[in-house]
Amino acid sequence: MRRQNFGFWTDQLPYRWSHRITNFIFNIFGKLESHGNENIPRRGGALILCNHVSYLDPFIVGSAANRELHFMARHTSFDMPIIGRVIAAHNAYPVRRGTADRAALRHTISLLKSGKLVLIFPEGTRSVDGTLGKPHGGVSFIAHNAGVPAIPAYVRGTILPRNAKWIRPAQLTVTFGSPIDFSEVQKLEDKRELYRRMGEQVMQEIANLRDSQVGR
Repeated sequence: MRRQNFGFWTDQLPYRWSHRITNFIFNIFGKLESHGNENIPRRGGALILCNHVSYLDPFIVGSAANRELHFMARHTSFDMPIIGRVIAAHNAYPVRRGTADRAALRHTISLLKSGKLVLIFPEGTRSVDGTLGKPHGGVSFIAHNAGVPAIPAYVRGTILPRNAKWIRPAQLTVTFGSPIDFSEVQKLEDKRELYRRMGEQVMQEIANLRDSQVGR
């Protein structure tokens, strides 16, 4: 299924034009397809939880979702002359990797509660070989405290493989799943166990989407 057109719009001019450019690139070089777009609310806060294989993933997911989104990026990326401006124009905000960056967690929850769409990569970094890793604890903390739908997503394919210096044509597919039902695990009183179980459930839902793409 090719991406459905929901009439993308944002009053953020740099984002709007960049969205058009990335749409063109992903359609030409990646023949971008998406599935499950109906699971993304057109309005209101929602959290997208996705696997991570390429630096382009935030833009690919944003193009497939066809809704303006926000995402975390390593704080040092904003110091890079061109990349820093590009990701800032796409609503990226800094996070200090390897630390319990409470400011980034609070900002994420604030964005979600204010009705924004936020993309998070539970693994925290790109996968070396495409296999799914373990989730970081902050993901469960956000999902538990934001009070918005948590939507699993799976990106298959990349047009910018690791160590590649330029784009290489390849099929891109993004699948969005139904909002995750945390009602059972949220009955747990021990927060450490609660967050651990939520993280496991998130990665299982992403794995289910990966498996659902087999044979497409």
